[in-house]
Amino acid sequence: MSDPTERYRSKHVTEILLKKINKEIGQIGNPVRLMHVCGTHEHDLVKAGLRSLIPKEVELIAGPGCPVCVCSAQDIDEVLWVADNHGAIITTFGDMMRVPGSTESLYQAKGRGVDIRVVYSVSDAIKIAEKNSKTDIIFFSVGFETTSSITAAEVIRTNIPNFSIYSSHKLIPPAMELLMQRDDIEFDGFLAPGHVSTIIGTKPYDFVPEKYSFPVAVAGFEPADILLGIYSLLKQIRENKPKVDNVYKRYVKEEGNLAAIRTMDDAFVVADARWRGLGVWPKTGHEISKKYAHIDAKKKYAIPDLPMTDLHKGCLCDEILIGKTKPAECKLFMKSCRPDHPIGACMVSHEGTCNVAATYEEIDL
Repeated sequence: MSDPTERYRSKHVTEILLKKINKEIGQIGNPVRLMHVCGTHEHDLVKAGLRSLIPKEVELIAGPGCPVCVCSAQDIDEVLWVADNHGAIITTFGDMMRVPGSTESLYQAKGRGVDIRVVYSVSDAIKIAEKNSKTDIIFFSVGFETTSSITAAEVIRTNIPNFSIYSSHKLIPPAMELLMQRDDIEFDGFLAPGHVSTIIGTKPYDFVPEKYSFPVAVAGFEPADILLGIYSLLKQIRENKPKVDNVYKRYVKEEGNLAAIRTMDDAFVVADARWRGLGVWPKTGHEISKKYAHIDAKKKYAIPDLPMTDLHKGCLCDEILIGKTKPAECKLFMKSCRPDHPIGACMVSHEGTCNVAATYEEIDL
């Protein structure tokens, strides 16, 4: 049986799209900077070598699309405080284990005896709670809307006395708006994330062209998907007709996943959120609704104000997250900060900009 995605990787299709991209940028006549806000886009486009194939006049900028990378050190600090002061078992995704907190990562805390367990989903954490009824279990839930929708279902239906969820969820569309409002970065269009868009649909991006006259293309992750998204953005720029163009229609619908959206709207409220090194971004987070306070770890435990260090000396993760700085421009990159020894959060996950650069790109250091 043939791979149904093979055509999206074919040399013939790639060459056609590259010709179209070259033609568009040639007609535009100026360099164009396009930002994606998806760690998987960064991983897959670098792995496929797409930056080396597209015209040098088209720059692809990696935005804050890695959920592990944008997680604040304070969130890690607070989860560890609960573990240390209430004897709770912490459960979370594997990528979170080495993300730096202010003084230690979850992995380092596990080394000193804190009970921290890697799970594949919130349902795994619930099973641990059911088997350890006399011990508090916390699921440290990190991610964008794709993960929020899954966690939301358990927020609504789970009522186990010893189980709670610490929400560190972020929202992509409002973050995109804040990026456009910054005066320290310049770009000309958004490549919107395919995974998130399968949940929220395309409508939440409508404000981008309507309010800011910025083009948006919702794209998938195969080489042809990404190139098609780039072509769409360049075409919109050349024609001066910004819109939200869904070039990932095989999975993304305009209305999104309505059941998932209803579940998120019930389980969560939109709130301010801490972004690694970038401070508090208003209305960019998902906090558990008051009606489900029994499962909210932030309400269950009286967590004090803790001293917090988001970025360690020399780390430029804050600038790398918004595309202001490239990994190789950080003095720590591939010296003291490496995939096997991450100092910054961007070096931890396979979706982190620094980790991707260290893994796939040949950079002249």
